Amino acid sequence: MARKSSKKSSTLAELYDRVAASLRQSGGAASIAVMAVSIAVAIVLLAVGIPRLRGYLDARSFVPAESIGLSFVDPPSWWDAPRAEDMRRMVANAVGDGSAIDPSRLATAQEALQQSGWFRSIRQVRMDGKGGFVVEATFRQPVAAVLHAGREYLIDTEACRVPLEWELGARPARPHWISLHHAASPPPGEPGARWTGRDVDAGLALLAALRDRRWETQVAAIDLAEFDTTGLVLRTVNNGLIVWGYPPGTSTTAEPPVEAKLRNLDHLFARSGFIDNGAGRILDLRTDVPSIRVATEAASADAAAGIVR
Repeated sequence: MARKSSKKSSTLAELYDRVAASLRQSGGAASIAVMAVSIAVAIVLLAVGIPRLRGYLDARSFVPAESIGLSFVDPPSWWDAPRAEDMRRMVANAVGDGSAIDPSRLATAQEALQQSGWFRSIRQVRMDGKGGFVVEATFRQPVAAVLHAGREYLIDTEACRVPLEWELGARPARPHWISLHHAASPPPGEPGARWTGRDVDAGLALLAALRDRRWETQVAAIDLAEFDTTGLVLRTVNNGLIVWGYPPGTSTTAEPPVEAKLRNLDHLFARSGFIDNGAGRILDLRTDVPSIRVATEAASADAAAGIVR
């Protein structure tokens, strides 16, 4: 086989040499004519050959939408299989059936990812070699669920909606997201949009202060109803109430600082195992020495204190 290939190459080279010598011996006009004909033939061959080659490649690289894969580089731990599959289906529906070498697929996939509301930014989307996509992105970090009109909407650290919502009572117990109750503003229309309102911002500020405390999971909700009067109120999983008061970041001498309030909750948790000192209690952190009342005994004082139950 090697000798055959060598002989063929030699024959082509000799043919090229003969044509070149013939062109040198002929007149200039003849050379130009031959060159023009050669160029025209090459153009025709390209015009016919390239579409056929492209059609061949498209046929060989065809990927049905249901086979499109989607993977992420270093996704967060809470990005589980059901969410990943939902996102894969969304991208596959947007891209549709087609050739894996079609460059427009990348732009379509990136647009679908961006519009999903799950990402703060998308750095890169590239092919995975099988007609699917590999994504490098910064995910939004869900931190709370905002309750409004009987539905809970998940939001991130910047108060932007992420595409998860539930009927009240249908939200999974895990992961533990603290709920914000009685937000003044309705939810934004689309995932990725920001939930407006000073009360929601205040709730997120308090959530940031509570984050990673050993007892964080004992907080079921933050009530925003009396944000402008009493302040923020924590609802515990034991049906207790903790009157927090001004949100973190508010400059005031009327209440103890955030660190003092957190120390009091740490102390109660270490002593009793509960930040509300047990079920059905009301704890008021707005004074230097916190007061604890049994909820049934404090019912008449709730209105005066501005506590919404």
